[in-house]
Amino acid sequence: MEFIEQRRQRLTQLRRLRPQFSEIFDFYDGLYAFLGRHKEAFVSIAPQAAASHFAQGFPLLTAESFTVDAEKLRAFLRGLIAVLRQHGRQGQEDLERIDAALAQGSLEHVPLIGAYAARDRARFATAAETLTCEAAVLEYIIGLACSFALHQAREAGLSAPSGEWHHGYCPLCGSVPVMGEIQGDEGRLNLHCGTCGQSWPGVRRGCSSCGNRDEKTLEYFTAGEEKAYRVNVCRKCDSYLKVVDSREAGLNLPMDLEDVATLHLDLLAQREGFTRGKRDYQSGGAPPADSH
Repeated sequence: MEFIEQRRQRLTQLRRLRPQFSEIFDFYDGLYAFLGRHKEAFVSIAPQAAASHFAQGFPLLTAESFTVDAEKLRAFLRGLIAVLRQHGRQGQEDLERIDAALAQGSLEHVPLIGAYAARDRARFATAAETLTCEAAVLEYIIGLACSFALHQAREAGLSAPSGEWHHGYCPLCGSVPVMGEIQGDEGRLNLHCGTCGQSWPGVRRGCSSCGNRDEKTLEYFTAGEEKAYRVNVCRKCDSYLKVVDSREAGLNLPMDLEDVATLHLDLLAQREGFTRGKRDYQSGGAPPADSH
């Protein structure tokens, strides 16, 4: 799988560039090794919505787009939990409870894929309460599974329709951007999805979260001498977006790993009271106001 190999190569580079994150990189090394061995798909993904759905500002995929093989997903999740238990320090008891529930068949794991796609956190809260575990841990595991399945599907040819998309969430799966990327001599901004890896054009002088274009309330900051990375902030909605300049850092970088390698920028932004942008609607509900 090309997308796994790309990440493993970048991980090798990042280990040299950011040795302070070696423990986190150890986890991702184990994760990519596991994913690289898992070539069989446990979810088939196909758009179910009409073209008008997309044209109205809804992402292409909905909860109904995911067809799950229950046993294959169960095996994948248990293997994933084994990686998390090996490399993680926190949440070990929660991981043990979730794994035991999967082994015993007491966790209805298949509906959680659709719940993740629909941002239905109430479903995760209910399942976590039954297991007496943290909902965030359960959602994180399912999120990793969804992300892997979506990357597999994209490598097999799944993509969002061509055409204009002026929203601050992914046209394919609806997730918020994990990073922005400045490209080309003209310095255009692309947004990169943190779940499926899809990219789409963003507004260089605008907030990807709320659509604000008032330059008096739009700022950015950098950390030290790092010319390749910066943080865009919006004082209207108090959100931030990390941005990498590919003219400095290089092309075709996996943005989910660039996100991990810039955790210090998250800490700086959050210390100033900013939060990552959030998508504030669920699949099937009304889309937010147009951001252009």
